[in-house]
Amino acid sequence: MSIVANHMHRDISGSLGTRVSRVTDTIFVIQGNNRARSPFSNAVCILDRTSLLMDSGCGLDIIRRAGSALKIDSVVLSHSHPDHTSGTWLLQELCGSEVSVPRQGSGSIAAADRLASRFVSSDLAALWKETYLPLTGFRDFSFTAEYGEGSEFSTGENRFIAIHTPGHLQDHYCMWEPDRKILVGFDIDLSPFGPWYGNPESDIIRFERSLELIMRLPVETYISSHARPVKPPHFMKRLKAYASVLHARDESILSLIPQDSWIGVEEIVERSPIYGIDYRLHPDRILKFGEEQMVAKHIRRLVVMGRVTEDGYGKYRQSSR
Repeated sequence: MSIVANHMHRDISGSLGTRVSRVTDTIFVIQGNNRARSPFSNAVCILDRTSLLMDSGCGLDIIRRAGSALKIDSVVLSHSHPDHTSGTWLLQELCGSEVSVPRQGSGSIAAADRLASRFVSSDLAALWKETYLPLTGFRDFSFTAEYGEGSEFSTGENRFIAIHTPGHLQDHYCMWEPDRKILVGFDIDLSPFGPWYGNPESDIIRFERSLELIMRLPVETYISSHARPVKPPHFMKRLKAYASVLHARDESILSLIPQDSWIGVEEIVERSPIYGIDYRLHPDRILKFGEEQMVAKHIRRLVVMGRVTEDGYGKYRQSSR
């Protein structure tokens, strides 16, 4: 690390009051509140000829300090989840930052009402807005541009190319810095929990294809939204383990489906094969909705594989071999 970069790193950490990981002399990862766990996430800050922030969900207190200390010129949002977008309105107030959003989510990413109708069922929309959104600090905001596959964001020494990686959401993107072989994977977070696809639009097959795409890139540094940066060989090991969770969940859910009687999605969800929660003790309707979505996606996948049979009325049993 150069002397200038060392001073800059210390100055940023001190100014923001949170852990900051240096990736290069101009690229830094700002750890979100709650150790970047939901309802917060890391932000990637590029301090180059221009300053750019990727995602704004690290916490309003950190965003306020970043806006004052770093004067963020532009913001790029990776996808529509509010734990990644919640501080955008504040950066616009403090810095007049330009904001770029994924084309696939531009119709709803900036408006709470539209997000609610997109992410949960209509009977849960009000609850989602009243309970989840206040935790993030999200407010409606405006944006100045849309981006898509292959869009490039240049800050001077750095250039990031947008790679569409749907599955988690239809508008999820990664950002690839080809000269330094840095990949910002956002909510492909390589966590032991594995992939999350609990919204109606989420898709397991598209998620798998996105993971396969990432595996083909010559990544030397990987940055995610909920963990510290990783490098080879740990990156590929963790990516493969993360991808393997999808198959493990197939098998776990299949084991709960009987061979000689019929069972519904709701009955399987009560066993909580993904979260491991006793919903009788923790009746969280939003969390349960997400698990219902994921379990239902696995069951549909098992039906397509021929491993599960549907009776036509929403009940399932294992296929006879």
